[in-house]
Amino acid sequence: MFINQKKKIRGWKRQIRKIDKWKRRVIDFDIEHFNQYHRDYAKLWIHPFYAIPRRNPPAWYNRFLLEAMLDVHLNWNEKLTDTGEDYYLKLWIYDPHFIHSQVVAAYRNSLHFYDKAFDVGSQEKQFPFYKFDYLREKLERFDWCQHIDCDVFTECELLDNVQRGWMSEKEIEAIKGKAYKVETIHLSDGDTDKTYSVQVGDVWIGTIKK
Repeated sequence: MFINQKKKIRGWKRQIRKIDKWKRRVIDFDIEHFNQYHRDYAKLWIHPFYAIPRRNPPAWYNRFLLEAMLDVHLNWNEKLTDTGEDYYLKLWIYDPHFIHSQVVAAYRNSLHFYDKAFDVGSQEKQFPFYKFDYLREKLERFDWCQHIDCDVFTECELLDNVQRGWMSEKEIEAIKGKAYKVETIHLSDGDTDKTYSVQVGDVWIGTIKK
């Protein structure tokens, strides 16, 4: 969940320093951890943005975040190339919920772990380079594939929300009407439920060009 972006954040110089602190913490790829678990990631755990509820930074701050992510990706790519093995290394850039963006790596037993992490979106849409103009040259070194950032609701959860007074019938119908995908799922007790997937944005998955 995201909160009102108008709430004032103080000390922007301090907030900028947090980006450098984040980068220093994650840029050195932990190959021992990777060898053990075959997966790793670097999320933007920067307060007060990556908190509960989530809060998106302003566009200019996201540019600094993305620049740091590109540096992290470059270093991780060098370390993974040195292994001589096939690996998955991607940038996941969320739009508009940028604070969810991350650098993601996997190999060996987890090489294909993230292959179906997201539903594929319309490939007619182009990566929004205009939002990160001074980084365009670096971003064009990647192939970008659009995927869907979605919220998933189950029928049981929606009915429970109505019974508790947390949502109205009108709100439930609005969610169902917006769903781009409706699926029936089988529960462990043999019963079934329905899920409603509602698109809330895009996830741009970037792969460095060879």
